[in-house]
Amino acid sequence: MKKNTKILIIAAAAAVLLIGLMLFLIFMPKGGSKGEATYDEGVAMSTSVDENGVHQAQIMTDENGNIENNSYGTLLEYIPREISSIHLENAKGTLDITSSTPVDSEGKTDYTVYKIKGYEDFELQAGIADTIASAASQLDFSKVITLEKDKSTEYGFDKPRATVTVNYTDKTKAVIYIGDDAPQGAGTYIKFGDGDAVYLAEASAVSAFDYGLTDLMNLTINSSASDSSNSQASSIKLSGSAFGNEIELVPNSDGKNSASYKITSPQKGYASESESSLVEGAIRGLYAESVKMVNPSKKQLSELGLSEPYARVKAVYPDTTVDVIASKPDGDGKVCLMENGGKVVYVMASANLPWVTTSYEKLMSEYVLAPKQSALAQVSINDGKKTYDFALSTKEVKTTDNSGSETTSTTTTVQLDKKEIELSYFSTLFQNISLTQLADHDSKSASGTPVLSVTYTYSSDKSSDTVSFYDTGDNRFVASVNGTSVGHVHKAAINKAISQVADVAANKKIDSVF
Repeated sequence: MKKNTKILIIAAAAAVLLIGLMLFLIFMPKGGSKGEATYDEGVAMSTSVDENGVHQAQIMTDENGNIENNSYGTLLEYIPREISSIHLENAKGTLDITSSTPVDSEGKTDYTVYKIKGYEDFELQAGIADTIASAASQLDFSKVITLEKDKSTEYGFDKPRATVTVNYTDKTKAVIYIGDDAPQGAGTYIKFGDGDAVYLAEASAVSAFDYGLTDLMNLTINSSASDSSNSQASSIKLSGSAFGNEIELVPNSDGKNSASYKITSPQKGYASESESSLVEGAIRGLYAESVKMVNPSKKQLSELGLSEPYARVKAVYPDTTVDVIASKPDGDGKVCLMENGGKVVYVMASANLPWVTTSYEKLMSEYVLAPKQSALAQVSINDGKKTYDFALSTKEVKTTDNSGSETTSTTTTVQLDKKEIELSYFSTLFQNISLTQLADHDSKSASGTPVLSVTYTYSSDKSSDTVSFYDTGDNRFVASVNGTSVGHVHKAAINKAISQVADVAANKKIDSVF
């Protein structure tokens, strides 16, 4: 009995030791930035910090030199705010990224601030530096490829794609080498510390180490208007080799024409509503596709086509002046651009910069003249046979509904020889003539007697504009404004309008030509 009892006690003790060992292996720390070893699930390895404070890793092998349980493992296990700096070398150059985490009055740390040494005054693109720091704080691998030093060149380490030195707040550092990508998208080869081991990591986990200076730069070229009061420019000037002469646009505030902008140079006239709107809408709030260069030299500006810009826009707003230059679009429609006198060269598609691709002809109004009907006191039309003086008057009419609410509206009356003309009939004729579009902006002079002449007299200052159409003998008429030819129009619309004048004068309904 005593012998059996002894055996049972020994067996129980052995069971307790075995269970304890199993629990130790299960709950022992994983990962290895603190000099621990892992054996239970991933590859058998140990990590340590050498006498120089550099993190190292050692892969365990059996008596035959074979890797035990060759699978995944962790080489580094930090969090980004535990990084103090990152030194990055790759094909794009060398970067020194510093990291700091401000603490508020309550001792809380909500975000980390990154700066690039030598470029502290430049704003960085959100998220890029964080991605690099994230890759430098947690480094995992899926497999050990080889432990043989002389084979590492086969994986791109004779000339590493990137070399990363990470300094942590605990005064240690890590050195990471990035080699080639593995075939068939299996991952990327990496080396760690002074070890000879080549590891396979997820490509996405180390791709951030391919970033260069231009990748980190903010892509915002300039800011949008803060509110509607700052959205319209008091002047927009276009210049550069793309334009023979400087073009200036100013807001149209005369109340006589529906155009939003006037052209003041090289010649005076109303601007195309569609084209001026496109130009105006691509001056503020510019956001680049990429950054081409930072702190370019004079030679580099010349090579990029920016020392003598292809296009330049200078727009004056109530809160700021925007001055941007651009190169000639390349074969892919891309341009280099920068703030005039700035330090960052950006890349954008010329399709998103209408002021680069516009022209004086495009900016000229698409209409011969498009006065506002509500701004007129009289419209005199000569159809080649007779002159008809249509008098227009506008007055305010106040009405009160059943609830006592008062509203004010305007009514327009048209008279010819003191006889009232149906407003809708006259308005159709007015639109048929005033909305006549130019087929071109050829300034070929006209001579002879016009086939149709219209004089618009404005109610505000009694000034007037005269539009005339001349037959050139082909399928188009020459249109002129106040004696200056502005281009050609197709005959069909004008001939139709000519035939309608007498009908409207007789108070008859006509059809729209549009």
